[in-house]
Amino acid sequence: MNPFREPALMIGLTLGAYLGGQQLFLKYRKSWLNPVLVAIILLAIVLQIGRAKVEDYLEATRSLVFMLSPTVICLALILYEQTAALKKKALSIVVAVCVGGLVNVVVGVYLSRWLELPAPFVQAMSTKAVTTPIALELSKALGGEASLTVAFVLLSGIMGAVWGLPFLRTVGVKDEMARGLAIGTVSHGIGTARAQQESDLMAAAAALAMALNGLFTAFYLPYLYFWL
Repeated sequence: MNPFREPALMIGLTLGAYLGGQQLFLKYRKSWLNPVLVAIILLAIVLQIGRAKVEDYLEATRSLVFMLSPTVICLALILYEQTAALKKKALSIVVAVCVGGLVNVVVGVYLSRWLELPAPFVQAMSTKAVTTPIALELSKALGGEASLTVAFVLLSGIMGAVWGLPFLRTVGVKDEMARGLAIGTVSHGIGTARAQQESDLMAAAAALAMALNGLFTAFYLPYLYFWL
């Protein structure tokens, strides 16, 4: 029997790794101790030691991926509480997220091709800035690989959560809404969770950006990708 194909064991291992990472973050409050990053490192070590296939792990934890969709709905509460502030800049928000998401896709695709990466990597780079459920569906439409897609989505989210806010502070972006929109557009749920640790307004902006970027990308990427 392959233990890495057992849903109960793999889900328990995943949750345990995340909770362990969360405890480290709460204790030391360092951005590089992001719970998701810590969990990924711990899981990668376990999978490497056990010589497990990533596909087996993904299959065993499919129910966790399924739960990502309904959990995103919970962000609606944060949006509701900040509706008044977001409405004042509705047009600017829509334009900023649409342009930011489009630039993300175009740069990702052309950078991958400039580096002469294989087609599956190019496809994964094009979907890295949207949430996992949307990215997986887009990956199917583009003929991509699920494991690479998930890896790039997680990498994008973690990089934004760990280095996004320090970078924005360095370049002088102080507005909470602007920082939330930037984080949400490029780092989806992981970035939104990080924004929530800063303020409700930043979290609401990040959640809205994540939703809008997912919507826009799902609409234009299947057509834009093959044109690029």
